[in-house]
Amino acid sequence: ESPSSFTDCGGDCPVEEVDWHMAAAYADALSASEGLTSCYVCSGSGEETECEAPEDPYACEGYRLGTEAEWENAARCGEGTVYAGSDDPDLVAWTHGNSSSITHPVATLAPNTCGLYDMSGNVWEWVHDGYASDGDLTSVNYPEGSVTDPSGDNTASRRVARGGGCFYGPSYARVSYRYHHDPDSHNTNLGFRLFRTMP
Repeated sequence: ESPSSFTDCGGDCPVEEVDWHMAAAYADALSASEGLTSCYVCSGSGEETECEAPEDPYACEGYRLGTEAEWENAARCGEGTVYAGSDDPDLVAWTHGNSSSITHPVATLAPNTCGLYDMSGNVWEWVHDGYASDGDLTSVNYPEGSVTDPSGDNTASRRVARGGGCFYGPSYARVSYRYHHDPDSHNTNLGFRLFRTMP
């Protein structure tokens, strides 16, 4: 059952009104339906769902929320564009300037070079990473120096969302822009995208 508030948008629209825990539980349910080992430990249901993130998301067999590093790599797809697929937001991103502040069916604007749609705009997308662990909401706790496959801080009180959305201006849809929410937050512009570590 979809929790989305934009019910007139149809079945090809991004889901929204899901908090981080609901997104993780959906990933586990999809994993179970395909016989894959789940990534999260979840309890409860609906808005009462609570999920614990894996320490090493890259080691999970099943579906999961991507790390920030994975999300940005997928959005950029080896290109240096400001938005996922273009320097012109109107070509690739539903933002406040062109969306009429409603979500739109996916794949109605141009994809990025990897063929991925709506990584900029439409709805914000939850990712795995925690935003901060010490109450400082201005930075994320990643190790200093060169890091391969970072995954953020699982003890953080907030989780990262990427991509911008239809209520926000184009500056929020930049591939480099990052935001954070309480993991229990759910609103009409907050959704998710699933990832898997390929065997």
